[in-house]
Amino acid sequence: MTRTLGILLKIVAFCAVIAIICLAIGVEGYAFVEIYNTLSTIITGYTQEDEIIKKCLKGLDLVLLGVIFFSVATALFELYIMKIPKLPKWLVIDDLDGLKALMIKMVIFVMTISFTGRVVTYSGGIDILYLGGGLALVIGSLTYFLVNKNET
Repeated sequence: MTRTLGILLKIVAFCAVIAIICLAIGVEGYAFVEIYNTLSTIITGYTQEDEIIKKCLKGLDLVLLGVIFFSVATALFELYIMKIPKLPKWLVIDDLDGLKALMIKMVIFVMTISFTGRVVTYSGGIDILYLGGGLALVIGSLTYFLVNKNET
């Protein structure tokens, strides 16, 4: 009975890994299209610097999102199916807390890139301060969780 349950768990985890990899490939494909369009815009002599910066940061954001999905798929594969030899040390996940920590770090990085894109191209009033304050609270909370996760 437990052997059957273990095999079923591995099958479900494998399906989740495949789905996440497909999502990552889709996001990376979309990122490459966006980057290609941005490069075409730059080459043709588009002079709106703010728009170029915004498009470049959007492309970077999408690439990083795809990398996060690949990292999550790798971590789930390692946790539930089998260990992968010769992975970089930062990608070796031993438990769910390690996966959560990896995801939190990556989410903070993506949030930072996204906010930077908005700041660079922002021309409005004080609204950007509220957005920055909200992001700072979220990043601070996530960082607090990372630093103090072993105390609970």
